Amino acid sequence: MANLNNITGALLIDATSAFLNGAGLGSGEDKNKVIPKTFKEKVNGRAEEVPYVSAQSWRRWLRDTTNEENSWSPSELRGIKESEKGSTTKIATELNPIEFPEDDLFGYMKSGSKEEESIQRTSPFKTSILKGIRNMRVVNNDEAFVHLKEGTPLPYSTRFYSTHLEGFFNLEYYRLGVYDNLGSHQELSKELVEKHKDKFDVTDLYGGKFKRYTLKDAEKIRKTHAYGLLKGLAFLRGGAKQAAFGSDVSPKVLILAGMESANPVFNNLFVGMGEKPALNLDTLKQIATDYKDKLATPIYIGIRAGYLQNEEEIKNLDNTIFVVDSPIGVVHKFNEKYLK
Repeated sequence: MANLNNITGALLIDATSAFLNGAGLGSGEDKNKVIPKTFKEKVNGRAEEVPYVSAQSWRRWLRDTTNEENSWSPSELRGIKESEKGSTTKIATELNPIEFPEDDLFGYMKSGSKEEESIQRTSPFKTSILKGIRNMRVVNNDEAFVHLKEGTPLPYSTRFYSTHLEGFFNLEYYRLGVYDNLGSHQELSKELVEKHKDKFDVTDLYGGKFKRYTLKDAEKIRKTHAYGLLKGLAFLRGGAKQAAFGSDVSPKVLILAGMESANPVFNNLFVGMGEKPALNLDTLKQIATDYKDKLATPIYIGIRAGYLQNEEEIKNLDNTIFVVDSPIGVVHKFNEKYLK
């Protein structure tokens, strides 16, 4: 079987009667209307409004949930430089993947001056936006009033949606616990290398011109951090306007597989069929066939009971290729088999 270098997958969130990511106020006559993020997509020759959640937004939900679920210290975003007028001009996290798992998983960046070194770790965890699936996306308006002690009521409006939000991701599992300092692309600061020098195995790159720093317990760290992230995904929580449009954003469908290649293959898998969404099994089976030499694990499919239109068909899939359970159940099973 192929090497487990990546963990790739997809998720589907129930966003019926939801407002999870705001885009500010409307314009013109709608300037008193709070609107969510949407974009236009052509469907049957006409432009259709598609609700979505930005990658930045749901990644923040995931960072916070993952830290909370694993009792990890958060790598706080803070100002590191101010202008002469006192406004923040540069920001950064702790830039420390050794002591903060969040930095190992999600990366970081600090742009240095001529006197300072620049530090950058591109995120091993890659994501799409979360977008409403076809045939199941409706945008509505909630009209309301603020009633004053004196004077006439003040009207306001909120635009919200009913849909199911799908997204996909890929975790570059092989990079966890491994850091390259390549000239202008430094993943570790000099201070951090010196502070933790006893924790690294150091490898020369490009004839000794650059260095790779691998934690001596990298295999253990890799598994711990990967499981922590998957646990965060399973229990995902967050979103805007929860007081007025409360939504459970934990995935109702979560698909996982270990892969040798970094292809985020589980995309555009969900379709609207009647009253419930459905998983496109023809596409999923084709992926399993086309990437059989790249798959390092079976394909794990976690579904909330009663959520998908074709749940029974999913349960009858070939159990040598597919493992079916609840979203939390597949994370536990994947962990027990591959991350322990």
